[in-house]
Amino acid sequence: MKLNDGYILHKIGGEPYVLPYGQNVADFKHGLHLNESALLLFHALEKGATEESLLALMTEHYQADGSMAPAFSQDIQLFLGQLRAMGLLADDSHQPPVAANAFFRIGTVALGYSGPPELIHPSFSDFSCEACEPDQTIRVVPMRPSRHLNGEILIRKPEIVITKTDSCYLIFYPNDPGLLETRLSLDASTAEFYCPAPFSDGLSEKLFHAVRFAFLAKAQMAGLFAVHSASILYRGKAWLFSAPSKTGKSTHAALWNRLYQAPTLNGDLNLIGFEGGSPVAYGIPWCGTSKRYTARTFPLGGIVFLKQDAQNAARPLPPTEAQLCAVQRMISPSWTKEMLLKNLDFAARLSEKIPFYSLRCNMEDSAAAAIKEQIDLCH
Repeated sequence: MKLNDGYILHKIGGEPYVLPYGQNVADFKHGLHLNESALLLFHALEKGATEESLLALMTEHYQADGSMAPAFSQDIQLFLGQLRAMGLLADDSHQPPVAANAFFRIGTVALGYSGPPELIHPSFSDFSCEACEPDQTIRVVPMRPSRHLNGEILIRKPEIVITKTDSCYLIFYPNDPGLLETRLSLDASTAEFYCPAPFSDGLSEKLFHAVRFAFLAKAQMAGLFAVHSASILYRGKAWLFSAPSKTGKSTHAALWNRLYQAPTLNGDLNLIGFEGGSPVAYGIPWCGTSKRYTARTFPLGGIVFLKQDAQNAARPLPPTEAQLCAVQRMISPSWTKEMLLKNLDFAARLSEKIPFYSLRCNMEDSAAAAIKEQIDLCH
């Protein structure tokens, strides 16, 4: 066991008190007066004592025999309970293990879900798999956090704030009272979503998008990276059309649907990795507002970066420019320098394996024809 930060031990009028500061004051946590026994136990907990060692310490300190053990144990449990109620004791041994009740596989990442079945988004059903040892456990906690954590701010936007503590990433949703926060372990193996009951309307949809942040962090660690793009299937390979929102990637994919019978694989987001040294595009349930996605995996043909223009002009990109464009269009997290370097390394490796193109284009049929000609020349 160990003690959390946010409290100090201080004497007032010669008497010892444990007093809150910082976030604990904001959370209206109270102080605690310590008698002789409690002070003894507190100092032991500062050094990481176990419950068993606390009992031995009490017995030795009071030079008691075994008959006092039940009374000492009761006093210890009462004191530990007080510390837990204050949020001061970082001890989860009293919490029962949480088992997953649904399993999914997206790309090579296995997810275990623990929470109310009604909060599982319907899109996950296409990715269901047999029970397994998950790479990431998603846990819905139907209550408010008993203790609020703060950390170094990494990302701050009106709709989301991401911070980092010594033990986890914290993701806050300022505009959504139904989804308070996510606690994502630093290795991304567990993600806890605090959603106080009764659940708000539309929570399944909100949770679906919140899970994406946690999943992409774990996927990045597994060598899988997401690119903001629409994708089509052409000649047995996935081709990605990437552009900022509202600039025509879905429109361009629709041109290929109509002109070349190339079906859309995903309307907004594509997950890329390597299998046997070759790049592949994995199916992923997140697809923006397009409602177009697949659970299948396809070889990756290449990536086309779109920019609106009155005239159509397509050209291959050299590796350096391709790497920069790929990183700029990635949705994989770049919350830290280390994460950004992972994205850069992957983009550099990818630029050596597949062609990248720039397409300045309008919304006419000739736009699709211009890039198709380039693709057919290489394939």
